[in-house]
Amino acid sequence: MTSRTQATVGRGSSRPAVVAAIALVVVLGGLAVAVSSGMTEPARGPIAVVNPAAAAPVESSSGGIRYVHAAVAAERLVLDSIPPTGKATVLFFQGRTTQPTSSGGALTTEAGGVLFVDARMRVQRLVIKTEGREITSVAAGPDKGLWAVTGEGEVLRIDRNGEMVGNVPGAFDYSFVASDADGNAWLVRSPVQTAFRPAFGSTPLLARLNDAGETASTIGAGVIPPDFLLTHLASSGRIAIGDSVIYFAPFIRDEVIAMTMTGDTLWVVTRGLEHAVPVPRFEVVDMQPVIDYAPVNTGIALGPDGRLYVLSVPGTTDVSRLDVLDPETGHLLRSSMVPTPLPTLAADRDGRVYLLDDFVLLTGVAPRARAPFSEFDLELLRGGRVTSADMMGKVVLINFWASWCEPCRDEMPALDALRRSITHEDFAFMTFNEDVTLGPARRFLEDYGSDFPVALGRGDLRAKYHYVGLPFTVLIDREGRVVTRWIGFAGEEQLRSIRSITQAELDRLMPGMDHSPMDGEAHSH
Repeated sequence: MTSRTQATVGRGSSRPAVVAAIALVVVLGGLAVAVSSGMTEPARGPIAVVNPAAAAPVESSSGGIRYVHAAVAAERLVLDSIPPTGKATVLFFQGRTTQPTSSGGALTTEAGGVLFVDARMRVQRLVIKTEGREITSVAAGPDKGLWAVTGEGEVLRIDRNGEMVGNVPGAFDYSFVASDADGNAWLVRSPVQTAFRPAFGSTPLLARLNDAGETASTIGAGVIPPDFLLTHLASSGRIAIGDSVIYFAPFIRDEVIAMTMTGDTLWVVTRGLEHAVPVPRFEVVDMQPVIDYAPVNTGIALGPDGRLYVLSVPGTTDVSRLDVLDPETGHLLRSSMVPTPLPTLAADRDGRVYLLDDFVLLTGVAPRARAPFSEFDLELLRGGRVTSADMMGKVVLINFWASWCEPCRDEMPALDALRRSITHEDFAFMTFNEDVTLGPARRFLEDYGSDFPVALGRGDLRAKYHYVGLPFTVLIDREGRVVTRWIGFAGEEQLRSIRSITQAELDRLMPGMDHSPMDGEAHSH
């Protein structure tokens, strides 16, 4: 897919800002979402399963650089829908790369401020005195301080007390900042904000700062496209920094690049993302200038397991793709589709990846404390009854509908096809009908035929389940708790979300089980 963005002079439009923080100041009202140490570890599914479509990477070498094309991973990563009870590190918060701290926590920005999420998923909003500046990027600095980049492109030095001790113009108009183990800051052009500035000759890809925040050295070569005003966009991306290697994920190119601290390229990986537009260009559409480009890589992070995690746009902007790479070889180890374009993801030392609810993190409610679905005992349209007790041990998708609901007429056949495609023995699908009388409901179902259970609410469901409108769909876990809800019908985007989240629940082991629900598939831990 090609994404077109309105071209404007100066600062471009910004996606929701989310990137970083460190334990600088004790904050009043810090949000705690730690899991109690006295709680039992939930049974979990496999970390990954063998991918039967796996293909070996294709490698070549030129000028001392290894080029790796890795289109299909050896394993399918299984995202865990229950948050960690042990230590883990948040790698991406609302789709943005976080920055690690020496304590195993992560830094991120939120609403122009700074958050610190520790290894137990406890969240602190830090008090940083920036004289009203909005922070768009932040990383750990020397002496337990911070590096921060503002919405105007300034680079700030923040001391351990949250005081601003210096500010200088960045090496680029708008930057993303990362830091190495010694607290040295590295800048790359930010993909969130775009500047249209002429570029001639050569331009660096990355810049390293000294303790005063000034540019000490530059490495790499930025991309200067034929429309040279788009150099910032063509060279933008995210970086993750290891002990002696910098990993760069370009925003609009299907590449991941490993470089030494002096700028020598070690390897370049491509994954066959066909929607990439490697060279952005200006076009005129309806007498307005627009930029022809497609977002590709939106984040990159080194996990606590030592692997490299790359978050990408897989050609459609309603989901995302997470790839796990070997940082030494660039080989694609694991891959997974994520049912949201701006996910919050954490990983532990074993390589287990957790899909977290960022809203719940920010409100201080433990994500795994799911609300129970109200018990029911309902008559079935075709005879008999169904109760909530009948559904225990199953992952259940329940759709609320009525004959007078026009969107339901589009959604019901699509959901019926979806449920037929999910053959797992622990999956169940049923519908709750809200019609007061049965005639209209029967005629609705006769329009296309159905054989799934239809429970009769007879007009009383809304008072009990408090839904806003129809259609309304709820996914229930094996313990009878609400995993998530969907209001209305948003077509293919919603169906993909339902499928992905349902599969994640089916992959999770029920307490007391000693085998994987993925019968016949090997898995690794």
